Amino acid sequence: MNKLNKMTYKLPAVILIFVVILLAGCNTSTPVTACHATGDPTNPFEEITIDSAATVEEHLAHPDDIYPVPVGGCPSSPLVITKDKISICHATSSETDPYNEIKVSVNGLNGHGTHAGDIIPVPEGGCPTSPLVIIEDQIAICHATGSETDPYDEVIVYVNGLNGHVTHEDDIIPAPVGGCPTIPLVVIEDKISICHVTSSETNPYNEIRVSVNGLNGHVTHEGDIIPAPEGGCPESLLDIVDDKITICHATGSDKNPYNNITVSVNGLNGHGKHERDIIPAPAGSCPATKQ
Repeated sequence: MNKLNKMTYKLPAVILIFVVILLAGCNTSTPVTACHATGDPTNPFEEITIDSAATVEEHLAHPDDIYPVPVGGCPSSPLVITKDKISICHATSSETDPYNEIKVSVNGLNGHGTHAGDIIPVPEGGCPTSPLVIIEDQIAICHATGSETDPYDEVIVYVNGLNGHVTHEDDIIPAPVGGCPTIPLVVIEDKISICHVTSSETNPYNEIRVSVNGLNGHVTHEGDIIPAPEGGCPESLLDIVDDKITICHATGSDKNPYNNITVSVNGLNGHGKHERDIIPAPAGSCPATKQ
C-alpha cells in the first residue's frame, strides 16, 4: 500500500464563524450529521450527530472533520486534503465518460455530498471509465493479493473510500462482469491489454488497451477476455458457459499431446501465457498430434 500523504487542513475564520452561526441554534429536533476524523487509518471517520452548540464548538476544533455526511456515507479511507480541497470522481450521465475528476472543498464538497454516484476520494488508479453498479452504497472490486496463483479476490467495499482500496494501484474498480482475472495483470501507465469481442465471424476479437479502472466500459462486456493472452486474441469466437471456456492444454507428451480443460475466461487460469495451448478448443475435440 502506498504511504498516505500527510493531511493538512485549516478552515478559514470566516467559514468557522458561518458554521457557528448556522449550527449554534441546533437542537435535538434539527440535528446535523458529520464525519468525525478519528486518526485511525483503518477506521478514519465516524458518523456523528451534532445537536448542541457545545458539540459544534468542540468539532470546529477538528480540522479534518467533514460537514455534512456525504450521501454515500463517510469515507472509509483517510483523505488527502490540500488547501481545504480533496479530489473526487463526479458521476456524469455519460456512458462513455462516466466520471470527471474534480477538486472540491472538503466541507460541503461543493454540493457533491448529495450526489449518490460520486466517489470520495479518487482511487489511486484514477476514476473508473465505466459506471459503477452501486447497491446500498457498496460495489464489487478485484483486490490484488500479490499471489501468482490467486492474484485477485473479489470483495465488496463502500463506494466512498473503498475500505482503504483507493490507495491500491493494482486493484480493478469495478470487478469485470466475467469475474476477476486469474493471473496478475501487466499494468503500464494505468492501462492493460484485453481482447474485445466484436460482431464479426472472421475477426471475432480486437486487442485493445484500456484503463485498468473501469476498462473503458468493458467491465460490462461478457465476451471480452481480460487480459489478452500472450499468444494473441483467439481467431474464433469463444463458447462461454458460467464465465468459463474449454481449451486444449499442451502437455509435452507425444502420446497425449493435449488435455481438454475448462478455465476462467478472464485470465484463463494462467494458460494465456502458454503459447502452445489452443484457445478455444476445436469443436470436435483436441488434436491427437502436436500442432
